[in-house]
Amino acid sequence: MLRSALLFAILAIASLTNGLHFYLRDGEQQCFLEELPKGFLVTGHYKTEEWRDAEKRYIENPGITVSMTADDNDALHRVMNQKGSHQGKFSFTAGNAGEHTICVQAHGAQAGGWLTSSIVKFTLDIGIGEADDGGRAAIEKIKDISEKIRILNAQLEEIKVEQKYQRERELEFDAATSSIRRRVIYWAFVQLAIVGAVCFWQLRHLRRFFEAKKLV
Repeated sequence: MLRSALLFAILAIASLTNGLHFYLRDGEQQCFLEELPKGFLVTGHYKTEEWRDAEKRYIENPGITVSMTADDNDALHRVMNQKGSHQGKFSFTAGNAGEHTICVQAHGAQAGGWLTSSIVKFTLDIGIGEADDGGRAAIEKIKDISEKIRILNAQLEEIKVEQKYQRERELEFDAATSSIRRRVIYWAFVQLAIVGAVCFWQLRHLRRFFEAKKLV
């Protein structure tokens, strides 16, 4: 099993930055406690440097990977579990007030040889900010935007229904207009036929009248 060492750090509730560094071997896990108020946002960044005997100093090794976890000791709940490169950032929100255990572990430092592990210098800066109202505010903002989108969608649906109704009315009007136009044309031909028939009958009647009177 990996050897685990426990470091203690006490942080004030007000915003502050807690910088510390410690040494661990490749694959070794080290943990420390943070007393956190409920809902407070913890942010920070870390950096690892590997000891090189040839150069007699600590240097950065991009091949190192870092695992970080944060556990709520009272609720027995893990609030952070991330893996990153040899340097990076992290953040989590304390769901409950009380002690939180933050553990770090480095892998990939092999400069110590086959029988020994290389020493890794781990620099850690932790910042305790205000309560994570930003997240809640963002959620409320998203909810507000979602509500506005829902209202807009409802209005769009009403507009679509109204447009569909208007198109149906236009189609009905066009159909009625076409029907009326056909009827007008039909009755115009009927009236023209009647007038023509009446004229023909009158002319024929007048001809017979003139013939009877021997006027023609």
